[in-house]
Amino acid sequence: CGAGGCLYSRPADRTDAFSTVAPRVGLSWRMADSHAAYVSAARGFRPPETTELYRLQRQQRVANLDSEDVVAYEAGVRGTFGAGRRLRYDLAAYAMDKRHVILRDSVGFNVDDGRTRHRGIEYEVAWRALEALTLSAAGTYAAHTYRFDRAVDGGETIRSGRDVDTAPRTLATLRAEWRPSS
Repeated sequence: CGAGGCLYSRPADRTDAFSTVAPRVGLSWRMADSHAAYVSAARGFRPPETTELYRLQRQQRVANLDSEDVVAYEAGVRGTFGAGRRLRYDLAAYAMDKRHVILRDSVGFNVDDGRTRHRGIEYEVAWRALEALTLSAAGTYAAHTYRFDRAVDGGETIRSGRDVDTAPRTLATLRAEWRPSS
């Protein structure tokens, strides 16, 4: 590259491997014939993408990235109501923390020292109004916040406790499903 440097650099050949144990444990309790409660705890991960590892920015020589790591807890209830169980519901609350979130810092380097916290509730209800027609609604309300401070690419500054700007607080859907008979 010339005096201005390269926008991208190609690292030397190497081998990367990622291995993470991701257990999940859950308990459910049948409260009645058509109602149940449940709790679960899980650990998950996402290895770095190829572009995060090897499409390095400016003068970065290597991206020593770890897998993003998540620990999640969930509790909820689900069941059915009415004659013929025509009304179905599911309500859950969750808490999730992510570590090693991969991002580009203020000099364009790919780094894995981000942290986020996610807390929310989710719901789903479905009503079989007719044999061929089901009406349903589902949604979530959640708070997704940063748990670190850092200047990032593009001049933005992330502050701990602020909302993750790309994560909406609410999502919802309404659906009508028609299944005509044969």
